[in-house]
Amino acid sequence: MKEQGNVFYREKKYDDALCCWGSALGALPDRTSPLAITIRSNSIMAYLASDLYERVVKESTLLLEDDPRHAKSLARRGTAREKLASNRGSSATFQQRKEFHNQAVEDMNTCIELLNSNSETDPGQERLKRECEQSLERLSKLDDDYYTRIAENLDNSSNRDNIDSGLGRYLSMNLTPLGEHPRIPKSSMRFEMLAVRLMAALETTQRISVVNAKTGEEAAETKLDYSERGKDILNQILTTAAQVPFCLFPATGSTVRCPPITVHLLAFYMRTCLSEKAWKEFKIEEFCEEATSQIISDDEAYAIATHGYHEVEDRHSPLHGHGKAFAQSARGCMPCCFRLTRGGAKDWAAGLQQAVHFGKIEGAAFVLNRLLERIDGKSLVPTMLESDQAGCNTMMHAANDMNSGFSWLSIRMLVHAASFSTVDPTEKEMAVRTVLNKSDNFGFTPALASCSLVNKATMETFAQVGARLHDKRINGKQLSKMVKMHNSIMRQFDSMGEDIANLTRALKATSDELCSYCGRSPEKKLLSCGRCFLAKYCSGVCQKKHYKKHKFVCSSAKVDQDLDWFASNVSAPRP
Repeated sequence: MKEQGNVFYREKKYDDALCCWGSALGALPDRTSPLAITIRSNSIMAYLASDLYERVVKESTLLLEDDPRHAKSLARRGTAREKLASNRGSSATFQQRKEFHNQAVEDMNTCIELLNSNSETDPGQERLKRECEQSLERLSKLDDDYYTRIAENLDNSSNRDNIDSGLGRYLSMNLTPLGEHPRIPKSSMRFEMLAVRLMAALETTQRISVVNAKTGEEAAETKLDYSERGKDILNQILTTAAQVPFCLFPATGSTVRCPPITVHLLAFYMRTCLSEKAWKEFKIEEFCEEATSQIISDDEAYAIATHGYHEVEDRHSPLHGHGKAFAQSARGCMPCCFRLTRGGAKDWAAGLQQAVHFGKIEGAAFVLNRLLERIDGKSLVPTMLESDQAGCNTMMHAANDMNSGFSWLSIRMLVHAASFSTVDPTEKEMAVRTVLNKSDNFGFTPALASCSLVNKATMETFAQVGARLHDKRINGKQLSKMVKMHNSIMRQFDSMGEDIANLTRALKATSDELCSYCGRSPEKKLLSCGRCFLAKYCSGVCQKKHYKKHKFVCSSAKVDQDLDWFASNVSAPRP
C-alpha cells in the first residue's frame, strides 16, 4: 500500500495517496517505527501539496513529539507556517499571522542547526538546508512588507470613520491578494495607486526613533504627521480641477453639490487635469513615497485600488446577488466592476450610460479611466456614442439625470474626457461637438432633452460647455416635425423667469461669441473676465450679475478644506 501511495503522489493524486498511506499506517502495530515515521512524513508532504497548512502543522507537531530530530517535518511545518503567515489559505488574524511568522523562523533555524550537526553529507540534506535558507530570506522580506508597518504606523486615533472603514479594514483584515491581472496591469493603475496612498496619508503618523550620536542609544521617539501635508496636496489637486477650463469640482463656498472624493474620481483628476508643471509643483509622487512607503507596498496599493482579493471577489459574486454586467455594477459597486473586468466583461458603454444616468460619479470615473487607458483597445469617443435600445447615448443619459445632483459633473467629465482623448486640435473640437450634440432616434439632442425636462442644472451646464439644441453638421437637416416640437418646447419657457430665458437664449444661439450671463450675441466686442479671460460679457452689468456663480469656476476659484471635511467626504475603497 505504501508503494501504491507513492505512485499516486507522483501522479498528483494526493487524496488517493493519503488513502493508501492511511491504510498502510493502520496495519502497523507501532506508529513510531521507522516505516511508520516514513509514511507519516509522506502524508505530511501530501497535505502540504494540497494546501492544507493547518493539518501540516498538526501532523508535523505530532511526528516531532515521536522523533524530535526529524528534519523534514521541521522544514515542512516551517513552510506551512510561512504560508499561513503570508496570508495564503489562512483564516488567521493579524496577530496570529505574526505569530506564525515567528514560529516559521524558529522551525527553519532549528532545522538548519539539526542538519549542520549531522556529520554525514547527504545531497538530500543539502537541498533541504538550501530550501530552509530560502524560506528564511522570504520570511525576512515578509516581515518588512507585511507586519510591523501596518498596525504600528497607522494612527487611527482620530474619528475618521470613512477612511478607517476602507483602507484601515483592507490593511488589517486577513485577505488573499489575487495578484496583477493582464487586463488591469499596474502601469494602467498608476493614478489609482497614488490616490490610495494619498488617502492613507490623511491618517498616517510614522514613529521614528532618534538615536544619540555619541552613545548610539535611542534617545527619543518622534512622530511625523503627514495628514496636514496630504490635505494640502488634495486641496491643490481639487483646486486645479475646480478652475476653468475643467470646472470639475465645486470651489469652496459653492452651492453645487459636492461629490464624494473616491479613488477613481481622484485618479481621473490626476490623469486628465494635472500638467507636467503641476506634477513637479505639487510633488505628489515624492510625498506618497515618503509618507506611505512604510505602510502600503505597491502590491497592496494595487490590490486595494482594484479590490483584488480572493475573499472580496467571492463576496461580490453573482451567487451572492451581485451584478453580472457593468450596466448593474457601474452604478456604484467597485469590487464588482473589477471582478467583471478580470472576468472579461466588455459592456463598457452600458456601464457608463447607467453610471451617469443615476449620477454614480465613482462608476463613471472608473469606466472613463479604463477607456482612457485603452482597455481592450477600445476608443473613448465611439464608446460614449454607442446607443441603447432607445437610441440614447451616454450624454443623453447624463441629460436625463434629474435626481442625483451630479448631472453637472457627469456632463463636464464626459466633455473633458472626450477632449483629453486626442491631441489634435481639429479632432478634439469634433470629438467634443459630436459627444455634446449627437441626437437620439427621435431627433432629440442632449441639450433639447434637458429643456424638455426643464432640468435647469443640466441646461446651465450645457450652455456653459457650448452644447446646441440642434447641430446640422453632426445630425444633418432637422425634420419638419422636430422643428415644430422644438418651437413648442421653447415657447413654454417664455413665462418661466429670467434665468430660464437666459439659458434658452444661450442654447438657441449658434455663435461662440455669446455673453456668459444673458446668452446674447451683441454687435460690439465682448468684454473678457480679467482673471480667466474665458468668460465674456456684453456689459459690466452682466459681468456683475454673473460673478456670484462665475467666481466658483474662475481661475481665482479655490478649494480649501480642513481634515475634518476630508474625513467626511473622502470615500476610501471598501471590501
